Parts: sequence; C-alpha cells; structure tokens
Amino acid sequence: MSNLLHDTVKVGDRVQLAALFGDVVLNYSNRPLVLASAGIGLTPMEGMPSHKVKSHTHRKVQLLHADGDSGSYALRRQVEDSLAQLNEGKPDVWFERAEGNLERNENSGYMNIDNVDLPEDAEYYLCGPLAFMKLVRSALIARGIPAKDIQYEVFGPDL
Repeated sequence: MSNLLHDTVKVGDRVQLAALFGDVVLNYSNRPLVLASAGIGLTPMEGMPSHKVKSHTHRKVQLLHADGDSGSYALRRQVEDSLAQLNEGKPDVWFERAEGNLERNENSGYMNIDNVDLPEDAEYYLCGPLAFMKLVRSALIARGIPAKDIQYEVFGPDL
C-alpha cells in the first residue's frame, strides 16, 4: 500500500478508506500476551501494547520482532514507548542483516525462539510473511504450546 500511495497518489487526489479488518483480533482475558511479528507485520501487533497503555489493563506483554536490519524496523519508537509505559522493557528483536554493536535485546539472524523465556499460559499472536509464521508456529508447537492458543494472520500478498 505504501508504494501505491507514494508512486501514484498526488496532493489533491481523492482516496476512499475503509475500517481496518483482518483475522488477528485481541481476545480480552488476563492471560499474558506474546506477540511475534516480522517486517511490516509489526503494524497490527503495535496496536495491542498501545491499546493496553490507553486502557490501563494489567496483562503482561512480550513482543518478539524480526526485521531485515535496524533501518527497516518500522514503528520502533511507538513499540518501545508503549512497552516502556507498561514497564515491560524493550522487545526482543532479530535482524537478518545486523550492523555494528547489538543492544541487549537485539539478535543477529533469523528469529529463533528456542531460548526465549515464554510466560506460562500465554496467548500468542503472529503476523508477518507466511514462511516466518510457519517457522514460529512450528517452534511454539514443538515447545508444547497448544495450537488453539496461537492466532496468526499473513501480512503480505494473499497466499
């Protein structure tokens, strides 16, 4: 969508917008949340901690994000600000093409959740490219997470 807007829409053009829609919808419960995203799949995930800040709920949120490099990490400030307001710290991030020194919460390469400490009885939300979600969902199931607790949505071309 961004490319379409930048390449074809000009000042003064009229555009028709619709309400957001999709399959990843936050369940309202007290269970911890684990949000895993890749690339622009962070977009719907970012709204969940932001909503939690505004609604003053007391759910633990853990955010795992994979991206190409630090320069392509969209919405970084919003995510980190929301998590800081929730006293949740920073998200765990993996950069495929890591550059320079990595911060404590940053990793090089593809997302690998094998050594990530996951909360008990959490609900999982995944959003990103299909290959990413297959990898993360399989890793969660291998760790004993019930499939019913994993919601996901492809954020890319309709496959």
